[in-house]
Amino acid sequence: MFLRHGLRGRLLDRVASALVAARAPNGLAAGGRAGNLAAPRDTGDGLSRAVTGYSRANGGTDGPREEDGAYYSYEDPAPVTPWVRRVITGIELLRNGRYNKGMAFSEEERYKMHLLGLLPPENFTQNTQVKRVMRVIRGLSDPTEQHLHLLGLLERNERLFYRVLVEHQDELFPIIYTPTVGRVCKKFSEVFYGPRALYITSRDKGRIYDILKNWPEKHLKLLVVTDGERVMGLGDLGVQGIGVAVAKSCLYTSMGGLDPADVLPVCIDVGTNNEALLNDPLYIGQKTRRVQGEEYDELMDEFVDAVKLRFGDRVIVQFEDFSNQNGKRLQERYATRAATFNDDVSGVAATTLAGVIASLPKTGMKKVGDHTFLVAGAGETGTGIGEIIAEYIAQDEKIPINEARKRVWMVDSKGLITRSRAEREEDLALHKLPWAHGGKRECSTVLEAVEAVRPTALIGVRRHDHSLKTGALAGDSRDDKTRRTNVGQNTSDAKPRLFTQAVLQKMGECAQAPLVFALSHPENIAECTAKEAYDATGGRCVFAGGCQVEPFVHAGRGVEIRACTSAYVFPGFAYGLTLADAHRVRTPMWLEAAEAVASMVTEDDLGKGAVYPRMAKIREVSAMVAARVAMKCHEMGVASIPGKPPSSAKMLTDVKRLMYNPAYRCYM
Repeated sequence: MFLRHGLRGRLLDRVASALVAARAPNGLAAGGRAGNLAAPRDTGDGLSRAVTGYSRANGGTDGPREEDGAYYSYEDPAPVTPWVRRVITGIELLRNGRYNKGMAFSEEERYKMHLLGLLPPENFTQNTQVKRVMRVIRGLSDPTEQHLHLLGLLERNERLFYRVLVEHQDELFPIIYTPTVGRVCKKFSEVFYGPRALYITSRDKGRIYDILKNWPEKHLKLLVVTDGERVMGLGDLGVQGIGVAVAKSCLYTSMGGLDPADVLPVCIDVGTNNEALLNDPLYIGQKTRRVQGEEYDELMDEFVDAVKLRFGDRVIVQFEDFSNQNGKRLQERYATRAATFNDDVSGVAATTLAGVIASLPKTGMKKVGDHTFLVAGAGETGTGIGEIIAEYIAQDEKIPINEARKRVWMVDSKGLITRSRAEREEDLALHKLPWAHGGKRECSTVLEAVEAVRPTALIGVRRHDHSLKTGALAGDSRDDKTRRTNVGQNTSDAKPRLFTQAVLQKMGECAQAPLVFALSHPENIAECTAKEAYDATGGRCVFAGGCQVEPFVHAGRGVEIRACTSAYVFPGFAYGLTLADAHRVRTPMWLEAAEAVASMVTEDDLGKGAVYPRMAKIREVSAMVAARVAMKCHEMGVASIPGKPPSSAKMLTDVKRLMYNPAYRCYM
């Protein structure tokens, strides 16, 4: 039944009824059915049922049956078309998260939009609603409960949700994103409640385009895609990894300024190798082993082609939480076919480079190339960090990339990567070969590597499970006792520190102000803590970590370390791509983003020990990143917008003006 008001509404009703009648199969009219079946009766809930109907789908059977002494005939109800296209008012408006304003509807809006009596009489401003939400959030002691409460608010009132995030970035970032989202992902099958994402399985091969058409938005600008194989250091969580993609899509709006209607999280469910999930009756994904090899690649090829066909050639695809085996490989596979990037590789690398650039005044170095880098962890993330540092040095000093790479050394599970190892080991991974330098002895531990290379910057990115158990990246179990004392909590599952006191003290000997970036997360696999690094170097180090660090006092000086998170880069980076309508992603854009983040670090930040801006300034940071990335797109010829780009100042002004504003709109 159509319930429009006014002349225009009645005309639309007639058009809709005619369309439904025209689409009904075998001469069936809307609300009727051919043959001698009973006419349907509208029940008021949007469904039409025959008076004597009893659906087989609900357990019914054909033919008559006797019930309560009466004889009835039961037949399938007449088919109907659930077609609605109208201005929503009344209770439906309150149930629509995109347009609902809750207690903020004005008296006039309540009267004209049929809301009288459906809300308590008081009128709140959006500011008052924000305070009300924050009071509830602060009253919850469990971060997981806080996260789920915020997602519930997103379902009920989208603009209020983003207003809360925008105004309380510092406080809510660790709740909506890392580390809390990892805990939510572990129990996602239990808390799943609504379609905040699109799910595509390996069984959907051949019909992915049709599935994409089921999403109501036709003009998407960004897809956050995951297969859940490596979720934030938690391993294979299968379809439950979509929780990270959903949280990240929220950050693209709250931090980066993208309209929420332009972003879609997507889960590519190709199964899971997690035994616990395979045996869990409540697991919401496919209970099969992971699809691999050619079948996996064919599925991803079809997905990328379908995305371009459905949403256009310039839609951005961000790969999230793919395995080390697939992450960088997929990025390289589609780099020349679509605008794609992998935040776990390029985003983390750009953020790390930003911290290195920002720290130059504190380390006493004039340029990044003055450093000697040692990266502990030679997976896709570690080599990605090394590559972007080398690219920056090559660009800054105008030298060949091969020369720049010689200033970056890598340690994998077998020790320092050297030329002699590369010549001897036939199974050394290809992505490690550019870092196999000569001139140093072979080293089997990080401490030996520090002694041999004498780096001024030490970066840790342990991501592989096996590297945490044995080998050069496993750490020193003798530090466990010290670690348990420092953490002050149950750390029975904690891994030994990789950057031991001996390693940190040796770094203090290699440089007056050594860089120590312990980027692994969660905290139980972090290479070291900020306090440990400060104590071992006498407070001379410049530290950044992958986990949140509580402020502390060292030698009478307050220290406020800020986490190295790709959230400083990826929201603004994607926003810049959309502003330029870029059709490809190139490395110089990441270098530009890193410089933009570094430029936002103040002397006051550095004085407190931070090499990243305050999270409260993240919208300003994202605007700067977006403006510089958009300008770089024009400079490199990958922008699709014709004409000469505006000046840098005008671009920054336009970026800020066009950022999504979560303030309520007036409906009258």
